[in-house]
Amino acid sequence: MKKYTNNLIMPLGSTFRLMLIIVATFIMPACNLIDNEDETEPEATEWSYEDTDWTKLGYSECGGKVESPINIETDKTIKTQLAPLLFNYASAPATVVNTGHTIQVNVKRGNTVEVNEAKLTLMQFHFHHLSEHKVNGTAYDMELHLVNQDSVTGNLAVVGVFLKQGATNTELANVFDNLPATKGQEIVLSNNINLVNLLPTDQKYYNYTGSLTTPPCTQGVDWFVMKTPLEVSADQINAFAELYGNDARPVQPLNNR
Repeated sequence: MKKYTNNLIMPLGSTFRLMLIIVATFIMPACNLIDNEDETEPEATEWSYEDTDWTKLGYSECGGKVESPINIETDKTIKTQLAPLLFNYASAPATVVNTGHTIQVNVKRGNTVEVNEAKLTLMQFHFHHLSEHKVNGTAYDMELHLVNQDSVTGNLAVVGVFLKQGATNTELANVFDNLPATKGQEIVLSNNINLVNLLPTDQKYYNYTGSLTTPPCTQGVDWFVMKTPLEVSADQINAFAELYGNDARPVQPLNNR
């Protein structure tokens, strides 16, 4: 198999071996899209961001050893070799949902990403304010999570894209202009979303093994955090923040990953 040179972090004495990787990826046009929940499983007990010690509510995996999000320390990255991500994202119809914890966009099935020869389907994307991942201790204005799942194994790969204040994001304008105000409300968008435009042109990324950032905090999630942010306007950020001013889990310990 052809190999590609990338950058990664490997702290000494790691048992769980966190690997933060900067890697070049490529886009391939493709098919349709999907739908799913806030972070894949229905909640058994109501939770909130007021107190993020969710283990007290019975979500034991939220106290695991490979939790997300994390603070990415860029000076600890080194080079490694990995195959690129192959995005088969295209234009597709979508429905915007207020989950009670965030704004989520469910998309029609058919859009996929290939990770190490495994093909995962895009289930949904959603937002966090501020960003959940930090880079050298600094958060971005928002973070977009594209949740992908392997239909055979159930394995999850989440692509994180930082959003920073700047120009109006025309691809996301139809979402930010149609934010459902109440929990459970859904709005079917009149125009398709071109999902490939939710990825930066420069697709170098950081990669590590973590978890879902909301209950049930499922472990073993393959994270791909894009290095280059996209821009959204101040009005777009404020429209989201009026509904969810704080839906970001604090960064979690590395625990020798």
